[in-house]
Amino acid sequence: MTSLGINRILLLTLIFTCLILSLVFFNNSIPYNKASRLILSKNVKQDNYTQYPGSFVEQLHPIPSNFSYCNFNYGFPFELNQDYDDLSFGPEQGNKSPYRVIYNVVEAKISGLMPSVTYATHVTADFVSYIPELIRHWDGLISVAAFVPDTDVALVMERINQYCYCLPGMSRVSVHIVYHKKLPPSRRDIYFTRPLNCKVDDSSKLETYRSFDDRVTYPINVCRNAARTASLTEHVIVSDIQLLPSENLGRKFWDMMQTFAFTECPHKVFVVPIFEIEETVQDIPRTKRELVQLIRQGKAVYFHKLVCSHCQKFPGIESWMETDPGDVVTPLLTARREVPYHRWEPIYIGTKDEPFYNEKLSWEGLQDKMLQESMLEMCLIGYKFVILDGAFLVHWPGIKKTKILEETWRSDFVTENTMEYKNILTQLAMKYNLNPQCKLA
Repeated sequence: MTSLGINRILLLTLIFTCLILSLVFFNNSIPYNKASRLILSKNVKQDNYTQYPGSFVEQLHPIPSNFSYCNFNYGFPFELNQDYDDLSFGPEQGNKSPYRVIYNVVEAKISGLMPSVTYATHVTADFVSYIPELIRHWDGLISVAAFVPDTDVALVMERINQYCYCLPGMSRVSVHIVYHKKLPPSRRDIYFTRPLNCKVDDSSKLETYRSFDDRVTYPINVCRNAARTASLTEHVIVSDIQLLPSENLGRKFWDMMQTFAFTECPHKVFVVPIFEIEETVQDIPRTKRELVQLIRQGKAVYFHKLVCSHCQKFPGIESWMETDPGDVVTPLLTARREVPYHRWEPIYIGTKDEPFYNEKLSWEGLQDKMLQESMLEMCLIGYKFVILDGAFLVHWPGIKKTKILEETWRSDFVTENTMEYKNILTQLAMKYNLNPQCKLA
C-alpha cells in the first residue's frame, strides 16, 4: 500500500475517533432541561422494573461523564470536613435532639426551568439505588436526607458519587446526612473519584451498619423534617423514596397553582393519591389513563388496600376513578380529615410551614409510618385537603397482600412509640380546642 493510501486511512480513523468522542461529550454535557426530558422520555425502554431500582442507568448513560454534575461541600467526595458550626439539630426538637444534620453535602443547582416544588424524601444505604428512579420520574428539585450511622456514610456517598457522573439529573438533587451524635459518620474509606462505569448495583444487598447493630434505630421523622427544611422551594411534597410520581407532576401542579385561586383557606394542602401495582407489570404507569386501565384489570389498587383499607382510601375515590382530566392536574374536591376519614394517612404537597413530624417516634415502633400525630394536629388546626385529579404516586414494587406478622423484636420500640403518643395527645389537648371529629384512631 502506498504512503498516500496509508495517510488516507489514518485520516479517516482520526475523523471517526473525533466523531465518537464528540458524541460521548455531547451525551455527558447536555443541560438540565434536555437531560431531564431524556430521562423522562417514553422512548427509553422501561422493561427493567422487574430487575431492581436504578438498573436503567447503565442503559441510558453507559459511560461516566468526565466531570461531576453535582456541587459537593465539606470536602466530599474526597474527605469529610465539617466543624461544629456546620452541624444542625433535628428540626423539630432543636438542641434537645440527639441527632445531627449536615445540610447540603450535595447542593442542587437551581434552574428557572424547574417547577417551584421539591420532592423531599429520606433514605438509608440499602435504599439509595432508588435515587436514580426519583430523578427519572420527578421533574423538579429533590431533597434527600440520608441516615448514615458510622460506616454507612461511605456506602451512601460512594453511590451518590457514581450517580453524579452518570446522571445529569443529579444537578437537581440535594443530599443531607443525618446521624446520632453517638455514631457520627466515619471518615474512613471516604475518597471517591470518577467511577469506572455506570452500572448501578442493587443497594438492597448492602450490609448496612444497622444490619449488624440492632440497637441503632431509624429516625425517620428527623430525616423527613430535615429534607423538608432544606427544600429550596416553598412548596414541597414529603414522601417515601419508593413512591414514584406520575408524569411531570411537579410542572402540572405548578401550572394548576397559576390557574386556580386557593385563597379561601389559609390552611390547606394538596393530596396526591397513592397506588400500588402487581410485580408482573413491567412498566410503572405514568398517566392516569394507564393507571386506571391497570385498576380495571385487577393489576393495581389504592395503596395498602388489602392490609389497611382505611389508610389510603381517600374521600371521593370513586369519582376519581371515573374522571378524565386529560394531561393536566386539577382539584377534584376538598375534604377534611375527620370522621369517617380520621385514620386516613394522605401524602400531600404543602409548604414548609406545615406541622413537623414528631422526631421521638422511630421507624421500628411502626406507628410513625401512619403519620397520625401530625395528621391529628392538622385536623385540630382546621386544615383542608384538596384531592388532586390527574396526579398520583405509585409504590414500587408489588402489592402488599398480607400484614406483617407480629415481630417480637419490635415490642420495646412499639411501647416507646405508644408512650410518646400519649404525651402528644396531652400536649395537643393543651394547645388546641378539641374537636370530637378529630381522632387519633
